[in-house]
Amino acid sequence: MNLSLGERFHRRELEDLAISFLVLVLLFSNFDPYNIPYVVVAVLTAFIFHELAHRSMARRYGYVAYYKRWDTGIVMALLLGILTKLLTGGVWIFAALGAVYIYAPYQYWEDKEAHGKISLVGPLTNIVIGIVAIIMMRAVTPLTTLWWVLRTTASVNLWLAFFNLLPVPPLDGWKVLRWNTGYWAIAIGVAYLLRAFI
Repeated sequence: MNLSLGERFHRRELEDLAISFLVLVLLFSNFDPYNIPYVVVAVLTAFIFHELAHRSMARRYGYVAYYKRWDTGIVMALLLGILTKLLTGGVWIFAALGAVYIYAPYQYWEDKEAHGKISLVGPLTNIVIGIVAIIMMRAVTPLTTLWWVLRTTASVNLWLAFFNLLPVPPLDGWKVLRWNTGYWAIAIGVAYLLRAFI
């Protein structure tokens, strides 16, 4: 069966998202099958929603945008996770497994504002999900399964927001900082402080 270019493109993006998602589930679950059910919702909302927010905003600007996994990052993340699990019992997470690639076929200059907003919308999505999870966590019985799912969801989303806002290329924080220092400072500060409420 011959697939069109668009269908092959779509299938590859879904495959890349799925592989990155599964690796992050392993890492955030500390390679413990018992933790996986708690982590699946957290990684789904933190990673998939984050990347789709980038892609959606980029397409609003008329750019060609799609998620592509970074195999080197995936191997590094797994090796670091396994090594730190063996040495310390905990997993250090390297979360740069891929990114939304953006192309502007008819634009020959870099639009810092557009790229800043595209970069900011991913961590903002994580912050909003983190806030919703914290509010819901306060409304359910503590230490129940649902409470742990919500706590994990808040924790992973806010950690991912903070990590991505670090002002280091090629992370989101670098592009946001280059566009607007004030928005970057507020966003990373909120992500950091909200983690104290978990």
